[in-house]
Amino acid sequence: MAAPKLPAFESLLKSRDVEDPVNLWLHRPLAYGFVALIYRSPITPNQITLLAMVVGIAAAGCFIEGSGAAMLWGGALLWTSAILDGADGILARAQLKFSELGRALDGTADVVVAAMTVAAAGYHLWVTGHDPVLLFQVLVTTGTTVLHVYLYDFYKESYLQMTNPEWDGQPESVDEVQQRLAKVKREKAGFAAVVASKLYVDLTRAQTRIVAFTDPPGARESLRFRPGPDVAEIYRRHNRLPMQLWALISLAPHSYLMSIFAMLDRLDLYVLGRLSLGNALFVAVLLWQRRASRQTRIELARIGQGPIPVAEAEASHAPEQQ
Repeated sequence: MAAPKLPAFESLLKSRDVEDPVNLWLHRPLAYGFVALIYRSPITPNQITLLAMVVGIAAAGCFIEGSGAAMLWGGALLWTSAILDGADGILARAQLKFSELGRALDGTADVVVAAMTVAAAGYHLWVTGHDPVLLFQVLVTTGTTVLHVYLYDFYKESYLQMTNPEWDGQPESVDEVQQRLAKVKREKAGFAAVVASKLYVDLTRAQTRIVAFTDPPGARESLRFRPGPDVAEIYRRHNRLPMQLWALISLAPHSYLMSIFAMLDRLDLYVLGRLSLGNALFVAVLLWQRRASRQTRIELARIGQGPIPVAEAEASHAPEQQ
């Protein structure tokens, strides 16, 4: 078998707009090393995604157990999960194995790990301190962390697609995701595939509703886009900096920062920081993103490359098909 094609530096440069610096320059090189080791094995990208999720859940279990040794292990496992979270995509690109199920698993795993680790941190803090105020802060932090991961995933996918001149211009819709779930059920693809697909439907529906409410110009449901070099340049110019701020509240910073505070057994400080600084960053980037989305739409419309409704796009192609 040929050696794996892992153009690490080139891939790092392409990822610099959508990832935070620690994930980009520490996690990804380690993930490349891991992929180089297992490339010739029968391990698949989806199995790596599941492994990352299982390792993240194991970290949550260590936080629940709560001893000094368990907290150290929990921190190490959560950091390992963050590295594995990048390895699945690297392996998929190296083996040219891309699948709809893989996309569903990846998005689902991120949300599961984020929610379970914060919830487990809350349990640990409650049994060690019985502080109702801190418990309330944990509940709010759990919800907002999931929200951050949801929106980061949405804008990352938008950015990678819109800045790719070869993209087909058709964003994923809730209806398409639901149809894939029905197909998975019909084909009896297995319990894990059904659960991941169902959770991905929920994630996609939530993303669509949240973005439609918070950032209408950034919404993509029922729209078709017209990618190309000009469109990519316009989108990158307006959205690159907001995207880098989104990356600071994504799963990767959550994982390595929580890992450090867990090893020190000071998850209370992590919760406080995520609740205050994390949500301050969220408000800032959401306002910035609204402005960027609006300016992007205006400039695309000015050059005649704005998105069009699906029904209009299908109608315009109907005569050609006939």
